[in-house]
Amino acid sequence: PAGSAGFAGFAAAAASASLASASLASRRRRLRRRGAALGALGRGWRGGRRGRSSESLLCATATVDAALAAGRGTQEAPRRLRVLLLGGAGRIGTAAAAHLARRWLAAEAGSEVQLELAGRDPQKGQVAVDEIMGELQGLDGVMCSFHRLDWSLPGALDELLGSLNVDALLHTAGPFDGDPETGVLAAAIRAKVPVYVDVSDPMAYIAKARSLSEAAKDSDTMALICAGAFPGFSNVLAVECARRLCPAVAGAAGESGLKDLDFAYFTAGLGGSGAVNLLITNLGFGEPVPLYRDGKYDPQMIAGGGSRPVSFFIEEGDAAFNLVGEREVWPWPFPEAATVAGHLRISGNSSTGMGTAPEIWNTILVALVALVPRGLWRERWFSEGMAWFSLPLVWVTDKFVSETHAIRVEATASDGRRCVAVQTHKSFRSCVAQSSAEFALDLLERRRRRTEEGAPWKPGVWLPEELADDAAWRPKLLHRLSSTPGTVSCEFRTL
Repeated sequence: PAGSAGFAGFAAAAASASLASASLASRRRRLRRRGAALGALGRGWRGGRRGRSSESLLCATATVDAALAAGRGTQEAPRRLRVLLLGGAGRIGTAAAAHLARRWLAAEAGSEVQLELAGRDPQKGQVAVDEIMGELQGLDGVMCSFHRLDWSLPGALDELLGSLNVDALLHTAGPFDGDPETGVLAAAIRAKVPVYVDVSDPMAYIAKARSLSEAAKDSDTMALICAGAFPGFSNVLAVECARRLCPAVAGAAGESGLKDLDFAYFTAGLGGSGAVNLLITNLGFGEPVPLYRDGKYDPQMIAGGGSRPVSFFIEEGDAAFNLVGEREVWPWPFPEAATVAGHLRISGNSSTGMGTAPEIWNTILVALVALVPRGLWRERWFSEGMAWFSLPLVWVTDKFVSETHAIRVEATASDGRRCVAVQTHKSFRSCVAQSSAEFALDLLERRRRRTEEGAPWKPGVWLPEELADDAAWRPKLLHRLSSTPGTVSCEFRTL
């Protein structure tokens, strides 16, 4: 097989070669010769480009050593970032990979990025590498590889991590449906991967992942979970709103001065990621919404029931008003309604809502939730069947509905003051991918500065609101998340 750059003379020995060759190659500078395909050792296939030319990537260690001695002498090797992306062949994964590489190279002049995609389907992997390298065409220093991997098999991910020696692991492939499995995080901790980021968000998963915090500290791994757009970016916005109202951090619930917290989201068009998102949405209708009532955790079975209008703008006439305006949202079990509320120690209530376009989808979903028993939504066969049944309709409507994404967070203080944050983006898929990539880049920067006095490098397993509740570091994190391509607005207003 061949990647975007191609391989010639791929020998039969490659089929049985161990991933150990990739581990050796990762510790030496890559040898790239323009226009010549020199062969490969190692499992999988790779693509690499410099500028607009296609070149081969050679993993034969002895040849690399000889070339270094003869050609480049003692010239210092460029700094290289190596990232493993699980789910990297998916729609969110490819967008995250491209964004991460572009941002890293813009910030680190003369550096290199090795993107290691992993997934079950080699054909999807080849398409993903071609897509990423095509999007990054013209950037110097980008390499991309795909590894066939079923990380549910015992030891499979440990073997791959042992061979690659990555700086970071970005996981965009779940779990999303109440599965508390933390195998990927545990493998990253065992392999002492410095930076781990995922977009998983079931409450059971969060609890189990948090139980691995001490092990992460022992391995010097800084792990961030629930790190997408919502939850993720939305959690950071909530902390900023809360601290604008109540800068002081107090002890018991109610002493923080913060009373209520509301999260509302809107999406239109799914950027090709429809099947997974439909399944996640359907499964959520069978789960309790994790809310706070009167300062106490009080989950309620109200997902999909009853809608309310939400203004996804600060004032009429602004960019968010023109893009999104006012929309109907219905309750859905987003974990931030509980995790952020608990972290900020609110004395009142938390709430969360989700809306989509066209409006007919909201009407249909609310009607279905009223008719179908909650327990049936929890059955994967039913929710998955409903997702595949409705997917063609989503594809059709996506052609007529502009892809849009919006977040609105409102915090209310005990004295009645309110702070509202509104963030809008042209693409749901891009916003989720960019947010996860920016969180990973944030942790990598923390690690680079870990020797500085007061450095924010904190090994352990964290939620976004915990890392954001650092007055000195939060502005940097907010700037990262709100300055991505496609962002239309990100504004705050205290009322």
